[in-house]
Amino acid sequence: MVVKPRLNRISIVLDEFNFSQKDLAIFLQVSKNTVSRWCRNINQPDLEKIYEIAKLFRIDILRLFEPTSWENENGFPAYKLYLEEKNRVMQGQKKSAKKVKKLNHD
Repeated sequence: MVVKPRLNRISIVLDEFNFSQKDLAIFLQVSKNTVSRWCRNINQPDLEKIYEIAKLFRIDILRLFEPTSWENENGFPAYKLYLEEKNRVMQGQKKSAKKVKKLNHD
């Protein structure tokens, strides 16, 4: 079973402010099931809804997201792996283009 990571902290913030899922659903004009899925991190609200929630409680929007700490993790950043692969592919394409050009001139 794959465990989805917790991305938002909506349920935690609701508890902090003693605010119910039903009240949030009414305020945002969405179904209670939608808010329930957000609180269980099954689905995620769009950024406009996140902004509305932050504004409702007058909190920093970042309090609604799980903090990240990748700066302290070991390992090679994924973007560097991507760029290395991209450069390798581009080099291969340049070599192929040179071969085709040479064949056309022969």
